Amino acid sequence: MSRKGFTPRRTAPGRAMTDEALGARLRKITPAVLRGESRGWSYFDGPSGTQMIEPAIAATAELSRTGLANRSNPSPAGDETEYVVASARAELQAMFHADAYDVAFGQNMTSLAFALGHAFARRWPRDGGTVVVTVLEHSGNVDTWAQPFAERGVRTATIDVDDRTLDLEAGGYDRVDTGGGVALVAVTAAANSVGVKPDVASAHDFARAHDALFVVDGVHATPHGPLDLADADPDVYLCSAYKFYGPHVGIALIKRDLLDELRPFKVVPAPDSGPDKLETGTQNHEAIAGLSAAVCALGGLAGRPSGEGARDVLHALGEVDEEVARGLAEDLRSLAGVRVFGHEDDKTTYAPTIAFTVDGIPPDEVGVALRRHGVFVTTGDFYATRLARRLGVDASGGWVRVGLSGYTSREDVDRLLGSLSRVVGDRAARA
Repeated sequence: MSRKGFTPRRTAPGRAMTDEALGARLRKITPAVLRGESRGWSYFDGPSGTQMIEPAIAATAELSRTGLANRSNPSPAGDETEYVVASARAELQAMFHADAYDVAFGQNMTSLAFALGHAFARRWPRDGGTVVVTVLEHSGNVDTWAQPFAERGVRTATIDVDDRTLDLEAGGYDRVDTGGGVALVAVTAAANSVGVKPDVASAHDFARAHDALFVVDGVHATPHGPLDLADADPDVYLCSAYKFYGPHVGIALIKRDLLDELRPFKVVPAPDSGPDKLETGTQNHEAIAGLSAAVCALGGLAGRPSGEGARDVLHALGEVDEEVARGLAEDLRSLAGVRVFGHEDDKTTYAPTIAFTVDGIPPDEVGVALRRHGVFVTTGDFYATRLARRLGVDASGGWVRVGLSGYTSREDVDRLLGSLSRVVGDRAARA
């Protein structure tokens, strides 16, 4: 194991299908992708949200058809709601090897993080201290902690990145001013902007050395291989179902003993214990049903419709996509005027997400031009505002971002490269 939490996938001898065949099977149960295929479209916008798979869509609709109820309602629909929530929590605990964690659902990752941030700040025993984040973070893994703690006089320290690899700079945690104590350490398991997978273990060790809370943003990492929480040992792990082929549901896995201590802001009649105390108001039970179905369907691609099966499938898909992304980064870099950020160091690990710019063409114009060719990318800073400023792309519109998902085909990649070549060539011809 090279990085804490990223346990290598155990591949059963003689399994029935190759990893690439898993991707083809995933593609066949993703209606939007099939619709796009018939129109000559290619989706590279997975980092902003993957397309939902059919079993998740069907489960969401089925719960709506058969009857809706709040939890604990004395009715068949109430029983079904309890079953849906309990099943989803159990499958996620299996998927992340998270027996010591409770699972809370919310509107999205950011709203859950803000709720936790305020609860954490309430338990901080003194004024002053430090929250530690990194330049790589999405703002949802910075402001959600920094703002509540700032009300207690806690400052924020930021770990910088290496200019070439964009991985966290060596020795960054050693240079943090820890006077007044460290309240919380937050790190992404994979940067949503440039794909870097930083060393979660070094952040973990720093947090534990200073008796600080340790939070991992797993939103971007999960679709390419869920962390093993028993190994990575975060106090909180956050992710979003719509990034791994499910509906819009935020997910927080919180160590059970820590959750017992927390006093989140909530209405007085709401439960005072368990994950329910973080789940303000009635949850989107239809989407939670879709989440559970998505997890089981992912596992079913390899004959194991379960959270554990989904874990193995996502790791297998991630390995294929990361290999393709390495070649894609080289091909993009070969195009005149294209600057790829990172993805040029064999010792640095990257998710299959590539950010680039094109000389003389603003990122949003590149995105619009590619759309005309049926290639859908995303542009901007993707809420990674600190990194965009650090790399000097904030004033020019950020990056063009290409994200490979499990359903991305080799034909999609060829279409992207051919289309971008034409976009770059057309601009050069007009210059």
